[in-house]
Amino acid sequence: RLPSCLLALPGITDTTMELYQAAAAAVVIAIVYLLMAVFKGKKKMDRATQAMLESRTACTGEVEAQIASLSNTLNTVPVLEEEATCAEQIRQIVQQSHLKYDALVSDPVALLRATRHVDTEHGALYTRYTVQYNLYAGTVVALGSDEQRAKLFATQTAGTLGCFAFTECGAGVMSGAGVETEAVYDPQRDCFTIHSATPTARKTWISQGGYAEYAVILANLIMPGKDGGEPEKKGPHIFWSRIATREDVSSLERPVPEKGVTVDMLPTKTSLPGLDNAYISFDHFEVPRAALLSRFSGVDDNGAYVTNFPAGAKRMLDVLLSRLLTGRICLSEFTTGYAQMLLRRQWEYAGTRELWRGRKPEGPKMNTMPLIEGGMTDLVRGLHVVQTFIAQTREVVGQAIKGDVFPNELVEATCICKFVGTSLGVDAVSMLRKMMGSHALFAKSGLGAPAFVCNATCSAEGDNTIMEVRTNH
Repeated sequence: RLPSCLLALPGITDTTMELYQAAAAAVVIAIVYLLMAVFKGKKKMDRATQAMLESRTACTGEVEAQIASLSNTLNTVPVLEEEATCAEQIRQIVQQSHLKYDALVSDPVALLRATRHVDTEHGALYTRYTVQYNLYAGTVVALGSDEQRAKLFATQTAGTLGCFAFTECGAGVMSGAGVETEAVYDPQRDCFTIHSATPTARKTWISQGGYAEYAVILANLIMPGKDGGEPEKKGPHIFWSRIATREDVSSLERPVPEKGVTVDMLPTKTSLPGLDNAYISFDHFEVPRAALLSRFSGVDDNGAYVTNFPAGAKRMLDVLLSRLLTGRICLSEFTTGYAQMLLRRQWEYAGTRELWRGRKPEGPKMNTMPLIEGGMTDLVRGLHVVQTFIAQTREVVGQAIKGDVFPNELVEATCICKFVGTSLGVDAVSMLRKMMGSHALFAKSGLGAPAFVCNATCSAEGDNTIMEVRTNH
């Protein structure tokens, strides 16, 4: 039976210590299960555990039907390892409007729930999906005005791709306040000039950056000083602008960058070859005043900086960091679900793999061996404990988005989901490789290079090691 602290996520008024206790309990239970499997090896895959292993969440309701359509497409399209063809896959998915952008307004948690249904080895396509729907479109929906939202919605039928130009060479997502890219407002021309002010201001690891036509760009907003005084720094803000144009929409070639934008590709990766990761830098790149996402702050018609921060936010950075909450939930649920998918596949194989029969007409199956059965049983249970904590945190995040209230306790809960869930996914893959022996070398096991996506989620949207250190601090 799960501890009561895991059956209901602490409310937004609960203390940080209670969150730590809940997460710590999840981790301890998972570790205990695994250690018991290793040293005792006597656990049985009972019906309840089998049900956990086979569980797949049902979709009901209008938005849930969209989710089912989207996840079914993500789960069934072929795995493509060319950047251009993989980019075309997500473009077609966006065009087909399986999940409409405007659903992110009426039901902001819909996107998070969709992750539960994704059961694919196509890590590159899944990453594109989270970038396109959560980091890119989700940011415009969350921070943009009604007019900016409408402009975004109009791009869906064309399958226009976008990216999230946040991380810099000198400042990762855990160091948002250290962003060096600048956006200087010119009241005479009524525009912003975005510029990579230093070599380390170059955006890095921008997923889908090579094929994106639009980007949401994190930059320090600088306004003219009063009465000709020193310029006023308003801190990090988000700008939404076209950064490249497809000269031939029927071509799979990368779009051509706009004047003032330079896009270079990162070195060849060891995994996820279908995903383009880019460096993006700006050389006095001019964007109109309307490019500043203005739901909570902006520049009015008189050239004055105005704010409308939600309760509890004292600066725009507080609002921006809330954009990372949804991504952390998506990554953690996907990784634990991915691990469960691989575990399900290994259990099915072990149930058909006959061992040495000797003089008997039939030998025992691999899944009856104590170490295999016990190890997989406890791994299923450990994953279920962590998935329960993540799922309950997800629903509270949805409530916070609707109310524009993001307390520290909830921010820390999503951090815990991220580094516990994604790390457990990596550990699960490692354990399965050991248990399956030479079978893990076969592509059909799914335990080869594609499974490195779990390591990738550990470093995305806040490196796990840094995040855990800072959360503990």
